[in-house]
Amino acid sequence: MDSERKKQLKQAYGERRPAMGVLEMRCLATGERFLIASRDPRATENGLVARFDGGNHPNKCLQALWNKHGRGGFAFALVEELEYDDAHEDHAEELQALLELYLEEHPEAKRVWK
Repeated sequence: MDSERKKQLKQAYGERRPAMGVLEMRCLATGERFLIASRDPRATENGLVARFDGGNHPNKCLQALWNKHGRGGFAFALVEELEYDDAHEDHAEELQALLELYLEEHPEAKRVWK
């Protein structure tokens, strides 16, 4: 790959606007729902899958479900989206507030991270 193409790809990556919000991880066998605030749901999903496949996620209940049902036993979905203007701003507080609000509205749901 030449340096000009590499530069274009870096610029395109920096300008992208991924969806931000509350990502749900639902066990299809049990219906249990686990939530996490995410700046980039696709990246968050990939990271979680890698961690669960490695068998070292700190949420033991969720890890046990993953061990039993595997990747095919879970559905990932962005259930609440955060509207934002600047992707380079820190939206951590807003995302956390959105997660807390969603958890209040859905008390049966649990956190991915305890």
